[in-house]
Amino acid sequence: MFAVTLPVQGMLALLSAGYALSFFQRVYPSVLAPELMEAFSLDAASFSLISSATMLGYAITQIPSGLLADVLGGRRTLALYQICAGIFCVLFTFCDSWMPAVGYRFMLGLTLASNVPSYKVLAAAVPANRYAMYCSVLTGSGIIGTMMASSPLVAFTGMVGWRAALLMVGVFTVILGGALWLLLDDRDVVSSSGSISVRENVRALKSSLRQVVRMKNFWLIFIWFMFIIGNLFVVVTTWWGSYLMHGNGFSKEAAGVSILLMSLIPLPFMLLFPWLSDNVFHSRRIFLLVSALAQALLIGWLCLHRERPFSFLEITVIGVLFTLSTSCMGPISFTMMKESVPTSALASACGFLNCSAPVVAAVFQGIFGGILAYGLDNGATPMAAYADAFILLAVGGVIAFTATLFMKDTL
Repeated sequence: MFAVTLPVQGMLALLSAGYALSFFQRVYPSVLAPELMEAFSLDAASFSLISSATMLGYAITQIPSGLLADVLGGRRTLALYQICAGIFCVLFTFCDSWMPAVGYRFMLGLTLASNVPSYKVLAAAVPANRYAMYCSVLTGSGIIGTMMASSPLVAFTGMVGWRAALLMVGVFTVILGGALWLLLDDRDVVSSSGSISVRENVRALKSSLRQVVRMKNFWLIFIWFMFIIGNLFVVVTTWWGSYLMHGNGFSKEAAGVSILLMSLIPLPFMLLFPWLSDNVFHSRRIFLLVSALAQALLIGWLCLHRERPFSFLEITVIGVLFTLSTSCMGPISFTMMKESVPTSALASACGFLNCSAPVVAAVFQGIFGGILAYGLDNGATPMAAYADAFILLAVGGVIAFTATLFMKDTL
């Protein structure tokens, strides 16, 4: 085991910083859409390739990141991913055309699964009855990443330009990777003898995975996560900023403030919902059910709103409710996973779960852009074109809600 052992709070701070950066990397194309489309001469459909490539890479890396964390440990996996993420972020800033930009964003996506090994590290470091709370803090840091990719990023890029801003982010990410390597320990994968045994970990992992694939509840949680979090990725990483500016006529600054509010306001609820789950409702499933129903209704509202643009207050309220019903519920789904699967396969199961959302996002982002471009090319107003595209996400919400009706609780 590595010599340095951080207190849980210090460990959580490092893990949260890594996850915040991961979310920042996924979200900033939504806010920097005008600059990136101009820099690489892209239309709406082509621009979606940048985020779709990121989501595709992010999806592909989920299962390998879980397997690596279960076999080699969270410390090594996290450090490797963060250092590589910083390198590809830096390389992206030197791109002059869309092909290398899409390629580097795909490679960047391969390095952004920091939350999967983080869940493994946390499970070995915190008491079982506190896991949901710590998991919520970790996931809540993703909202901070989204917040930093809104108004603060707009202001910073206004001062130094988007290339210099992302270059600094990349350098900081590499430094964070070094800190993770030096300051975390290997308690999540050590054997009874106090050392890491790859062969022993692989043997335990194979046995546990056979149990996981036979769990009906695992697949129902998988379906919920695939569409609810997948829709979240489609909205916040690509199309929400464009919808605010292009569809509703907001300035870039107003769109940044709206995204900032929809990221910031839900933060306290990231801690409230696990507490309610543990102490009031004594249920995990009810939160996933309400989440899917709320998302389907909110997106349905966007589908029906085809003519008059929303006011700043109206669309910001919708955005806040959307975030409350999606990202705030993600930690509860991972807690259900921890309470369902063997510890030796926890990271792999979380990785498999987490790959579902970016796969859907990568597909839906492209389809969304295609529907939008088709509507605009055929004379539809921006609001009507976006409304047609949102139908795709509403269907996903309905499917997720149906899956929750058959789930069993795990608390």
